[in-house]
Amino acid sequence: MNGLLHDKRQSSRLLEMMTDTLLLVKNDGTCVDMIVKTENNPYVNEEGTLLGKNIFDCFPKKTLKYLKPAIEHVTRTGELSNANYDLPAPEKMYYFKCIIQKYDDEHLLLQYRDITERSQMKQRLQLANERLQETGRAAKIGYWSYNKSTRLLHYEGYVGISLPNEEQIVIKLSDYLDHVYPEDRERIENYLTNADDNEDTYDYRVLEDRIYYVRSKIVNRYTDRSGDLIIEGYTQNIDDIVSNWDRLKMITMAVNNTNESIFAAKTDGTLIFANRLCRLMNHISEFADISNFKAYEWLDNFKDENKWSLFLKSLRENDNSLRFICNHSYPEFNVISTECSAFIIHNDYGEDIIWNLGRDISEHVRYENKLKEAKEKAEESDRLKSAFLSNMSHEIRTPLNAIVGFSTIMAEIDDREERMNFHNIIESNNNRLLLLINEVLDLSRIESGTLIFHFSAVSMHDLCREIFRTYQLYSGSARLILEMPEEDTSIRSDRNRLTQVLSNLIDNALKFTPKGTITFGYRILQEWVELFVHDTGIGIPEDKLEKVFERFEKVNSFAQGTGLGLSICRTILERLGGEILVTSKMGVGTQFTCRIPLQLAGNEDDVFQVKTRNTALQESRQKEKNTIIVAEDNEDNFELIQAMIGNDYYLVHAKDGDHAIRLFQSRNPNLILMDLKMPVMSGLEAIQAIRQESPFYPPIIAVSAYAFDDDREELMKNGCKDFLAKPLDKELLLATINKYL
Repeated sequence: MNGLLHDKRQSSRLLEMMTDTLLLVKNDGTCVDMIVKTENNPYVNEEGTLLGKNIFDCFPKKTLKYLKPAIEHVTRTGELSNANYDLPAPEKMYYFKCIIQKYDDEHLLLQYRDITERSQMKQRLQLANERLQETGRAAKIGYWSYNKSTRLLHYEGYVGISLPNEEQIVIKLSDYLDHVYPEDRERIENYLTNADDNEDTYDYRVLEDRIYYVRSKIVNRYTDRSGDLIIEGYTQNIDDIVSNWDRLKMITMAVNNTNESIFAAKTDGTLIFANRLCRLMNHISEFADISNFKAYEWLDNFKDENKWSLFLKSLRENDNSLRFICNHSYPEFNVISTECSAFIIHNDYGEDIIWNLGRDISEHVRYENKLKEAKEKAEESDRLKSAFLSNMSHEIRTPLNAIVGFSTIMAEIDDREERMNFHNIIESNNNRLLLLINEVLDLSRIESGTLIFHFSAVSMHDLCREIFRTYQLYSGSARLILEMPEEDTSIRSDRNRLTQVLSNLIDNALKFTPKGTITFGYRILQEWVELFVHDTGIGIPEDKLEKVFERFEKVNSFAQGTGLGLSICRTILERLGGEILVTSKMGVGTQFTCRIPLQLAGNEDDVFQVKTRNTALQESRQKEKNTIIVAEDNEDNFELIQAMIGNDYYLVHAKDGDHAIRLFQSRNPNLILMDLKMPVMSGLEAIQAIRQESPFYPPIIAVSAYAFDDDREELMKNGCKDFLAKPLDKELLLATINKYL
């Protein structure tokens, strides 16, 4: 078989076996012969489309741009030409290799080889490689291979941390590990050198100017021809991903831990986000996929599609931003009102997304409501106080008119019976005026929190009988009835306050019971003492029953009184640990029921006792009138005291505090009645001066129009034995003096 290819007899067979198309053309480009091996080519094919034609007229201009100069060069120089050319066709692009050589002086031989498939594959590979590079550049990925035997790392890519971008480098593993965060180096080395490790992905840190985060992934392990283990993979710079993820987690944590209820939804109501509080308040599981939920089906404050449509319409009409108050309540979370801010933003896909932020303002609303209530109460209180002042003016002037008027008339009348009648009228109005002043004083004590109680043993029988005897004289056409248990009960309480409560209730009953009966008394229950006053009067309208205990309230604005009595009664009973109730029916009558805790009195002796300074001196003075210094700057007030007790005691008049001290030093009195407000020296200063000379004797009784508890305590601390408030009551004055003389 040697020389077969050179055997001319085999040339025809060898030519037939060639895969290239052969064209024989003249120097001017005319094709004179051709052997076609090319399939499906619109220019070079078996149909002989080129035979007898000039190829410069048949081939596309894009192909001739490079082919024609090559043919002309071979014709001129005789040098061989070997190049690749594009051959654009209507349906697709063809590619061919053309070897041009001189056949003789007039002809050229063109060896045409179709390389379309190979070129297309090369282009695809090139495009894929470019895309891979762009992807690696965008994703910051680098590709590497590691030889376990040589411990060399071959790298090329775009990680951009510790390794250059786009350059192909070979680096020792130890040199690369110098850039790895110290705590991660051992794990990375194990990751690369342990071929049996099933873990293909590993995140670690790289230390440069700061800490960066990267991720490496093994994609292939194989043994090369030398028997070395080769590990191939890629590394990605995930620092931006980690940082963004950390920021996203931080934002998500903040949104989930905020006190606002937040949700986002598409315009059709489809929920795309709901924070933890929103899910909790609307009973949506924290792990539920809400992408198929509609806001108007799951959110309690948008419970139908129509409401959602109105909400969306309002948003559009307000330039895609809206603030409003939602008064939908969530009782489970103590929420009654929510301030909402809603707005529309466009996402990256051109969709309108509705965000709604709801802040709980329940406490603010409750506070506002309280302020409104307080304002209304203040306005009502102001109105009632104005009415009270107007009423007080009337209530004070009415008894004063009677007192002044009948006092003037009495001076002109000689008839004793008529004078006594006028005296009773004046006395009645005096009591009425005194009661009025006491109520105002009690109100002042209640307002200042200084209402003081003095507890002692109180016989309920004695208390009720005393009140019965007092009011029996003033009951008029109404009949007063006392109901008590057969056996007396002695309790520990404040006798004066209990008297005040019962007296006030009976006074009210007398006002509204022109005829009929008024029944009062007490009964003992298991743990309570129950006092009651029942009348058959006109009754109280049902709509005013709740208001009768409020200050300045009067059922009948024309009736006498300040509208303070029942309010004071309630305060007294509450301070005693009890309560007061009222029932009434128009035209039938009214019953007030008071309850206080049952506290039985002990056996201790509560009677006031005084030991005299000198028994002998006391006995000797019983045979003559006792001397009392009356320190009073007002002449009329001294004459009043003279009229009350002048027949029983020898009175010496001191016109101011300094005068009282001099009389004490010269007269050696048995007792001193000391007014507090006087010129030159006040009564309190005089008391202090006297007590410096004589700490215990004589007893001093302070007399003043100032009746506050603080005043009394101050006087007692400075040596007073007792205190009497003006206007003076004759019986009380005598009883108080007799305690010490």
